[in-house]
Amino acid sequence: MKTIILSMIFVLCFSPELPASEIIFLTHSLQGQTYFDEKEELRGKEHAGKRAFNLEVVRELMIIMKHSTKISEYPFNRALNMVQNCSNTAFFNVSRTPEREGTVKWVGPLQIERDFFYEMKKLPTGIKTLDDAKKVEAICVLRGGVHHEILRKKNFTNIRTNVSYVGCFKMLKLGRVNLALSASSTVDKKIEKAGLTPDQIQQTPVMLLESGGYIAFSKNISDNIIQKWQSALEQLKKSGKFQKLYEQYFLPEE
Repeated sequence: MKTIILSMIFVLCFSPELPASEIIFLTHSLQGQTYFDEKEELRGKEHAGKRAFNLEVVRELMIIMKHSTKISEYPFNRALNMVQNCSNTAFFNVSRTPEREGTVKWVGPLQIERDFFYEMKKLPTGIKTLDDAKKVEAICVLRGGVHHEILRKKNFTNIRTNVSYVGCFKMLKLGRVNLALSASSTVDKKIEKAGLTPDQIQQTPVMLLESGGYIAFSKNISDNIIQKWQSALEQLKKSGKFQKLYEQYFLPEE
C-alpha cells in the first residue's frame, strides 16, 4: 500500500500540465461551501462558513501576488502528502503541529480554531476528560488529519477514520462511533451535511486542540517567496479586506 501511495504522489508531483514555476494550490473538505464560477474556478459561497472564507482569503492573496487563482480540492491525506513530498505546492487549511513543523513552510494563521469531541444527545458518553474518551468504543477522525495524529500519539486504540468530517458525523448518526471531532466554528455545517440537526448533537466539555490554520508550502519554495506571501496576508489584514471577507463568507447571514 505504501508503494502505491508513493507512486501516486510521484505521478502528481511531476504532472506535465503545469509549468515548473507555478505553485499548485490545494485545499480539502469543502463541504458544499464552494462553487465553480464561469472560469471553472473554485469560489466561496457567501455566509457559508470557514471553508468558503479560507478559499476567498487565499484567492485574494493570489491576486496580490499576481498568481493564478486556480485551486483544486483533494482528500486531506493525499494533499498533505503532496505538499510534504512535491515541489511548488501549497495546501490549506492545515493545523501547524510539532510533527508537521519541519516538513513544510508556513504562512498564516488564517484563523484560530478550538476543536472538541461531539456526541449524539440521545447517546451521551459522559466524558469529562481526555482519558474518558479513551474508554469509549470508537471515535471518528479525519484520516491523516491533525486529530488523527494527536490521538495516535496519545496511544488511543479506539480510532476509526473517514475521508471527511461529514463522513464522521454520518458514522456518529448511524451509531458506528460514539464521538466525532470538529472545530467548534464549523460543526453546524458538518452536521447539516450529515443529515443531522443541531438539537441531535452536543459538544462535550473535552477540547482536544486549540490551533491556528495555515497555508503549508513545499520546502523547496524559497524563504523570500514565503515572506512575500506572509506579507501579503498581513497587508490584507491591515487593509480591512480580511475582516470584510470574514463577514461576507464566514459569518452566517443575518
